[in-house]
Amino acid sequence: MRKSYLSRLSEVNKQVIVLLAGVVTVGAIFCVWMLLGGASNVEWWKGLGYPGVFLLSLLGSGGMVFPIPGIAATCGAAGLSLNLVVVGILAGIGETIGELSGYAIGYGGQSILTGKKMYKRVQRWMERWGMLTLLVLAAIPNPIFDFVGISAGALRYPLRKFLIVVFFGKLFKGIFIAYLCYWIVSWISWLG
Repeated sequence: MRKSYLSRLSEVNKQVIVLLAGVVTVGAIFCVWMLLGGASNVEWWKGLGYPGVFLLSLLGSGGMVFPIPGIAATCGAAGLSLNLVVVGILAGIGETIGELSGYAIGYGGQSILTGKKMYKRVQRWMERWGMLTLLVLAAIPNPIFDFVGISAGALRYPLRKFLIVVFFGKLFKGIFIAYLCYWIVSWISWLG
């Protein structure tokens, strides 16, 4: 019994190290990218265009609770004269692919998050209303979707179904955020 506890503890330590290494790597790449490009430079943001929306959305949802502005990229693109539906689609695709990180952690075994109250609550939601939970929580900006992805992986929710449902939720969110931000930018410029 003692040996199984130690091997399980060792596995959790490995997961913590891998998770932290991933977060630090993504964060470092993002910070260097922002500093080199000049985050306040509008021309730099225009230069990123559609690929920037996709990449920042991917990094934002794959960063596991790390504050990378995927939504900010979608919102910022709304003021750059880009096609808002395309912006929403690219944000949806990027965020869906990024959510595979949480799914993989859950599918791979125990996670450091499984003992958290929020994880247990989300897992009950997934067991009871799997598809609805995925769709609703993917469609609204919230910090708990990482728990949903981990729970879906741990419950062996079918990957294809996970990707399809999450994509439609993220697509709705991306298009909604793009149009909302476009409206806000238009309204502010109208005032000024």
